[in-house]
Amino acid sequence: MISLNDFQILPFNKKCDFITVFADYLLYRVEEEKKYYLYSMQDYFVEVCYLPHEGRVLGINAFHNIEDLEEYYDFIDISDLGL
Repeated sequence: MISLNDFQILPFNKKCDFITVFADYLLYRVEEEKKYYLYSMQDYFVEVCYLPHEGRVLGINAFHNIEDLEEYYDFIDISDLGL
């Protein structure tokens, strides 16, 4: 697995390839006309912004900061964790 910094400097197409092969899909959210897909990459997260009606990826954002997951809080169910 590559580090966050190494992932961030990859060319766009290589990021897409790397996500397809190594990332674990977590969930997605919809905002306006865009879908945001969240993936886990061992010690960081990757968010892919996708425009369905055009069939293209608009951007890829990789991050460590747990606060950047705030947009996903409403979609996460932790009831099965027994906390």
